[in-house]
Amino acid sequence: MIPSFELLMASGVTFAAVVLAYLIWRFGAADAISFAILSGGFCAMLDFLSSFGSENYVYPGQSRLWVFTYIFFGWIAMGGLSLLIAEGILCRRGEDMLTQRRYLWQVPLLTAIVAVSFDLFIDPVAVAAGYWIWLKEANVYYGIPLLNFVGWFVLMGLAPFGWILIARQRTWGAAKKALTSMLAMVPLAIMAVGLSVIMNSAVAVSGLK
Repeated sequence: MIPSFELLMASGVTFAAVVLAYLIWRFGAADAISFAILSGGFCAMLDFLSSFGSENYVYPGQSRLWVFTYIFFGWIAMGGLSLLIAEGILCRRGEDMLTQRRYLWQVPLLTAIVAVSFDLFIDPVAVAAGYWIWLKEANVYYGIPLLNFVGWFVLMGLAPFGWILIARQRTWGAAKKALTSMLAMVPLAIMAVGLSVIMNSAVAVSGLK
């Protein structure tokens, strides 16, 4: 099978557009922009470093600009879908993730679990089709290193956590939410690195890769 990177990009952009359109309809443009910054920008930034900084994997033949663009939209799409599924599972009738205090941590945690569950199916198929290649050793799951699933769990937990905190500020305008979202990327990145180191170290102790 010859991978079609044009189709991959088109599907990622389309899916992300649908997610953002829904968020605009339901929560407003300000919260949709915040979501794009955190689920798209924050996740893509750290994923980009994983690809080109740590050299964990590559998209064969694709430029760095192509990779960043694709993962930016891809994280929006997957993050939005996982978040909405998590809310649907947890929230009772008449409730939502922005008005109930207990959902501040419950929804992000379940979002991370849902996202990792999706990736357990997506990654083996994408690797087999040649869309990306893992450069790290793996001995558990179809040649895919466990650090990948750790990364998904951490990013898909922290991004919605930050977004819910900001989206709950109903009196803030789009500019303030966008600026706060960009500033929040710094502490979120520090937490992501710390959690990733702890979780990957725990996995390494077991001898699993």
